[in-house]
Amino acid sequence: MSKWVSFRIIAENHIRLLRRWFRVELVDEGASMSILPIASALPESVIFMQPFFYPMQTYGKKIIARFGSIKRLVGVDVADSDSITELAVSVANLASAIIVPSSFSRNAYVKSGVKVPVYVVPHGVDEGWLTTRVSVNFFKPLLDLKAKRNLKLIQTWLLHSSYRKGEDIVYRVFNELVKERKDAALVVKRPLTLDVYVDGVDEAQPKPTYSLPASWLSDDQIRELMDVCDIFLLGSRGGGFEHPPLLALARGEVALGAKGGAWEDYLPEWCLIPSHASDIVLRYNPIHSGRGVEMDVDACVSKLHDILNNLDEYRARVKRHVDTCVKQRFTWSKIGEQLRDIVLNVR
Repeated sequence: MSKWVSFRIIAENHIRLLRRWFRVELVDEGASMSILPIASALPESVIFMQPFFYPMQTYGKKIIARFGSIKRLVGVDVADSDSITELAVSVANLASAIIVPSSFSRNAYVKSGVKVPVYVVPHGVDEGWLTTRVSVNFFKPLLDLKAKRNLKLIQTWLLHSSYRKGEDIVYRVFNELVKERKDAALVVKRPLTLDVYVDGVDEAQPKPTYSLPASWLSDDQIRELMDVCDIFLLGSRGGGFEHPPLLALARGEVALGAKGGAWEDYLPEWCLIPSHASDIVLRYNPIHSGRGVEMDVDACVSKLHDILNNLDEYRARVKRHVDTCVKQRFTWSKIGEQLRDIVLNVR
């Protein structure tokens, strides 16, 4: 509860949804040792642990050794690669059920040997994301640059795990793209800044054309960024879902990712770039032990040329996909019903 990480953002949405049907009490991970055995003994209580692996490595086995099994425990976590370790499998099998955000994650758990039920509950968007207009204030300098230089903006988010996020792939794609055209810029969201590249990227020592302070963005600020940019380029080799491209789609932005990743659940086929297997996504990680997918750079550059040359047509295709897929499967209200049914059926 004291850490601002992506798990917390998703958990807060789950809490908000579950409170429609249940009484929900929040417990910080540091109190797990004392609270979990008590909660487990309460009639009809269900315990959600999110994230699951980190606190269970620290507290779970100690609790089980001292008090016995934890009843009705639902773990919420991801698979950042196509397999998890034997340690992760043994910890997962201590739960009553596991929730993961994508088919990719579920396949990794089941293939690795997890025996308890593994449910796919995706990340979502609020209905307001699909309709609410926002004025551009925080990112006005970016909008002004776009207008002044007649640019189309390709954005990517590199918040952590550079290799897993495919930072090198994004740079290679952009460097090839700007050899042939001068109407594209790369917007890179980092933990503390928003870096903008116009004339290519020096991969050895990236130096942006200019930067904006952009640490923790509010929902309105994220919507501004999605509305100002034109294409979301997901270079990730691995990841359990990758939420920002879904947010981009919901705002009408074209989003691209490598074929074979967790984002296949929500990206249309025409947004998937041919790929091949990557190297180990997170080396020496105690949980995630497998490989991911790596997009073909030339194929991505070719796709970007086509999109940039026909942007209005692609935006219309995104709108149709949002109407037929995102609104049907990836709004938080529908996801709340999935969570409710899991609580009612967990044993």
